[in-house]
Amino acid sequence: MNGLSKMSVALHLFNTDEGAEKLPEEKGRLFHHLVAKLLYLCWRTRQDIQTAVAFLCTRVQAPNVDDYKKLVKVMQCLCGTRHLTFTIEPGGDNNPNMWVDSSYAVHPDMRSQSGIIMTLGKGAAYTASTKQKINTKSSTEPELVTINDSTAQVLWMRHFLASQGLHVPTMTIYQDNKSTILLAENWKTSSSRRTKHLDIRYFFVTIC
Repeated sequence: MNGLSKMSVALHLFNTDEGAEKLPEEKGRLFHHLVAKLLYLCWRTRQDIQTAVAFLCTRVQAPNVDDYKKLVKVMQCLCGTRHLTFTIEPGGDNNPNMWVDSSYAVHPDMRSQSGIIMTLGKGAAYTASTKQKINTKSSTEPELVTINDSTAQVLWMRHFLASQGLHVPTMTIYQDNKSTILLAENWKTSSSRRTKHLDIRYFFVTIC
């Protein structure tokens, strides 16, 4: 794993080469072992590698040579940025805000990837990059699923701040898909034939 890199994600991260040679059993166990260590690391100090690690976690059952190259890319990034520090400090309005986005149907089984980041002052108090649990039919739907997945963290943060005796302002969830914003704000009144099948759980954000 020699070499340094400042990028943890290979440009073809979600493209899987199923024709690539499978790793030998011993190297496959090493792959699984290293990914488990990266999973621990990305949730605690290196949130910037979460997307790459989330994908690698889906490949631990039968990793191939191409998957191993992507793992090497992450390890090289850690070596090249080992002095990088992440901090949380007061700044701005100090109000928590949530930023969410998704990548549509990027996994081999056509599921999407959710990305969530919550800022508090200057820094990220919470981040997540996860594979969605359901298949969606358009690029609008995974955005709504991501918003829904983020609301639990929003409510938890509000309760936590209130329990510390702090004023809890209205938290804003930032999202860049206009159709999704309308669905989140208006629920079924903004639905069309393409979104009427969505389950009520994904409109939980409207109730909040």
